[in-house]
Amino acid sequence: MLFRPSLIMFAAVAASIAATVVFVLGFRLWSRREARRSPLLARQVGHVPGQQLVARVSDSQDDLLLSVIFMYFAVPTMLLAWAMARVPAERFKPDATLWMYAVGAACMFGWGMRDYIKHWRRRQQARDGLLAERVTGMQLNRLLAQGCIVMHDLPAEGFNIDHVVIAARGVYAVETKSFRKPKASDGTENYAVVFDGQRLKFPDFVEVDAPGQAQRQAQWLSRVLREALGREVRVIPALALPGWRVDQSEAVWRSAAVKVFSPMRNGSNFMAKGIEVIDSATRNLVKEALAVRYPVVQD
Repeated sequence: MLFRPSLIMFAAVAASIAATVVFVLGFRLWSRREARRSPLLARQVGHVPGQQLVARVSDSQDDLLLSVIFMYFAVPTMLLAWAMARVPAERFKPDATLWMYAVGAACMFGWGMRDYIKHWRRRQQARDGLLAERVTGMQLNRLLAQGCIVMHDLPAEGFNIDHVVIAARGVYAVETKSFRKPKASDGTENYAVVFDGQRLKFPDFVEVDAPGQAQRQAQWLSRVLREALGREVRVIPALALPGWRVDQSEAVWRSAAVKVFSPMRNGSNFMAKGIEVIDSATRNLVKEALAVRYPVVQD
């Protein structure tokens, strides 16, 4: 009978592992059926630079964490099993303290579930944002063939500007946003966002902060270029919404402070069109002024 307490301990460990596996698999299955989807889901966006390597790094991190957990609990688990094997069965009787520890275990497990859901959603948002930025960058790179200069992830003061396009008609400070679409009951993905010059009206919510963020970043960039070049350079705030169809009137497009667009297909070609406002020499000066903000990689 000396082995009975240790078997109970192993059963408790197995039950905890089983409950964790059931919760994780169940939550992930439920997440796939939730009402919202990434705007780039099921689209043929191609392999953006580093996409497969980032996926491999993420998978490796999950595997590494699991390995660390096994190592962390290896000695305590075996030590506890060794100690419980020496507890006489007649002394191993349920009492009031057992329920206290059971409630404590349930509370700890519940806290872990809550934390898992919170971090899972944060990771999903980060993944959506990463893919949106890379897809936008890939589409903006097409402007190189039209004489534009394209820079990505420009370091600023406590933040980064996702993309900067230096074109003949102006310098564009491009902010990329990824908003999830509501899942259509008929399976269609033709959802549109309406921009009225101030707000983004999505099918089931309204966003007001993103255009303002794009404007603030453009104002910062304009100030930096003015200080670096000693003259005003036209900086145009732009907001990219990959995966969405942007609906706006011609009047809004011409008068709005922020250019809201979808970079898919030829959606960013407007940056390379129009009359020349910034000559070639000034564009090169802008490029040089911004290039120094990137960190230097030492040999």
